[in-house]
Amino acid sequence: MNIAIVSKSDATGGGGSRLASGLVRLLNNNPKYVAHHWAGRPGINSDWYTYKLHGGQWLSLIQGACSIISRFIGLPDFLTPEFLIHMNRKTVEYDLYHFHDISFTFSPLALSWLVKRKPIIWTFHDCSPFTGGCIYPMDCKAHYAHCNNCPQLDLLPLGTSIDLTGYMQQYKRRLLQKSPIIPISPSKWLAEEAMRVIDFKIAPIVIPNYVDTNIYKPLDRKILRSILGLPQDRFIVLLTATSLSEVRKGSLLAVEALRKINLSPFILAIGKLEQSHLILFKGLNFYNTGYIYNDQLLAQYYAAADVFLFPTLADNLPTVAIETMACGTPAIAFATGGVPEIIEHGKTGWLAKTGDVQGLVDGLNYVIKRPDILNEWRIAGIDKVKEKFTKEIFLAAHMRVYQNALNGDYK
Repeated sequence: MNIAIVSKSDATGGGGSRLASGLVRLLNNNPKYVAHHWAGRPGINSDWYTYKLHGGQWLSLIQGACSIISRFIGLPDFLTPEFLIHMNRKTVEYDLYHFHDISFTFSPLALSWLVKRKPIIWTFHDCSPFTGGCIYPMDCKAHYAHCNNCPQLDLLPLGTSIDLTGYMQQYKRRLLQKSPIIPISPSKWLAEEAMRVIDFKIAPIVIPNYVDTNIYKPLDRKILRSILGLPQDRFIVLLTATSLSEVRKGSLLAVEALRKINLSPFILAIGKLEQSHLILFKGLNFYNTGYIYNDQLLAQYYAAADVFLFPTLADNLPTVAIETMACGTPAIAFATGGVPEIIEHGKTGWLAKTGDVQGLVDGLNYVIKRPDILNEWRIAGIDKVKEKFTKEIFLAAHMRVYQNALNGDYK
């Protein structure tokens, strides 16, 4: 079976692209499959199976110009030539296409054309497949009826001054209502949100994200802290995000909570941090690693911490919460989106109502005083990862979907 996986980036990108890249790797380990990863912006050290969706330098310039023009006219990523470029460059006739995060990468118009010719699977990694273009609506409720007066119009991936979000949302609605696109959602929460907006022709299939437990696993904390130059005698709180400056990830609220707890912890911050945001951590004992691309090193930092503080304000089924759990580092988090499908309050971690900083403070103070509870959560969390979030479960679920799609089982 020949499969084309399409996403915004390769494993060096965000969560959706990392999972897409991991899926291609898992498929290629099975002799029954040949999978290629067509990425909008692959890194310089991409795997052998990764191809640049937008072609070489000149074709990429054309695609980039079209992306700018599409935003200028108020139709971000609708009028872009990526599929024509792909059709002219591909050397394999694929049995099916599997799309992931396609903002900046693939036009819904091209999806409409392709679904008439090939089976199409589309994994929703955020809300953009059923909104006018925003990744997460945050406090906006317009998408439940009809997107308009978009409060995120000037933000990427929209980045336009003309509000045609209603038209773009309606186009995607009709596409998913009338076409046999097979939607996959990593969380029950996102599937339910999508079904509040769209009367799907094919209902979303829930397949949770996975982690590689050969990489993300518990390790000796004392040895790790010695190797990584972290303090042995301090309670270490982990903060991590691709960009710690991103409002949606809640770093401001994390720092507010850390300033209120009874003990002054050592803060291990992983991710990009703008110079202007360093003032947030003034007076706190904190170390920023920057963004880490290497999974093995990332897993070591995760396993070296005592607890992961995760006040995300909008999220699907964040893989980072599974990765830290697999490393034996429980999380104190907001019960946002699909997070409660990973973290069980009082069993594998601590959940507070989204935005409730005092709830985070209470959780931190509780575990600082009760290392025995923290150890119970570690054990329960590792067991849950083995039960629900392994690569074997993830791959088997996708293989079933692919086979059913080729058999014509989805109507």
